[in-house]
Amino acid sequence: MTHSTDGGQTTHPGLLAVKAFYVALGQGDVSAVLALLTPDARWTEAEGFPYYSGTWIGPDAVRDNLLVPVARDWADFKATPEDFLVQGDRVVSLGVYTGIFKRSGRSVAAKFAHVWTTAGSQISGFEMYTDTAKVREAMQ
Repeated sequence: MTHSTDGGQTTHPGLLAVKAFYVALGQGDVSAVLALLTPDARWTEAEGFPYYSGTWIGPDAVRDNLLVPVARDWADFKATPEDFLVQGDRVVSLGVYTGIFKRSGRSVAAKFAHVWTTAGSQISGFEMYTDTAKVREAMQ
């Protein structure tokens, strides 16, 4: 298993793809985010997460079910990775979600673990684990 902090240098194509995803997401570059996903990427949010509706397939489903609603509902929403672990085609990122829910004005800070499956320099799968109660609390 390879361990890399956010500032670590590596040439693992899957890790580079995951890091590029976070950068593009932070810049609001939806096109770049979606270009990193394979056409059949499987995306699963944590059960209990406000936008959870099962597993979505493909970049368009991720855009329509997650990226658009999050941009609509949250101000300054960020997924900030703090550490990465790599094993074969899997990358695990540990970090924190932050943001302000627009309707309530309440902020959230919830740690996350993201499990990414990669295919070369693209992302073919995503599973999210987080404290969904903290997110829902900010939305009330």
